[in-house]
Amino acid sequence: MRPHFSYSHGFHSWHGPRRAVWFLIGAGVASFWHHHREAHHHHTHERYFGHCFRPPVHYRPTDNAPPPHEPTQWRSRDIPATINNLPPAPMPWGYPEAHKDRQWEEEKQKMHAIGRQAEEVMTKLSEDALDSIMSSMEVLKAVSVCFYSFSSD
Repeated sequence: MRPHFSYSHGFHSWHGPRRAVWFLIGAGVASFWHHHREAHHHHTHERYFGHCFRPPVHYRPTDNAPPPHEPTQWRSRDIPATINNLPPAPMPWGYPEAHKDRQWEEEKQKMHAIGRQAEEVMTKLSEDALDSIMSSMEVLKAVSVCFYSFSSD
């Protein structure tokens, strides 16, 4: 049973502009802090990459330097000649043709050995199946001989 005077805070519908003012002050401070931190984070990580940084080098061409090399103009009729004159790609180190041939021969030998093993297993299974059939036929023959001998008596 609760007395009429309780210690709980009841809901009051109107508190005036206090809550709205404090909400706006908090939102403003949070926005300011977020933008300040974002600008600081963006500045430090993009340009200087933390504490290690290398200042940019300013290139100043000298007066007697040769003019920059201009790329040659490509023409569509030169493309087939350029493609056909490319040297063949070099073989990677450690994989000469002899090594590939040796791997191919080893693979062929492995496949041949697996084929022989499979052939032996199939032969043994078929021989066992034939032996089982023959023994079953002999048993049936013996049973039929016994059955006919008892029935004729």
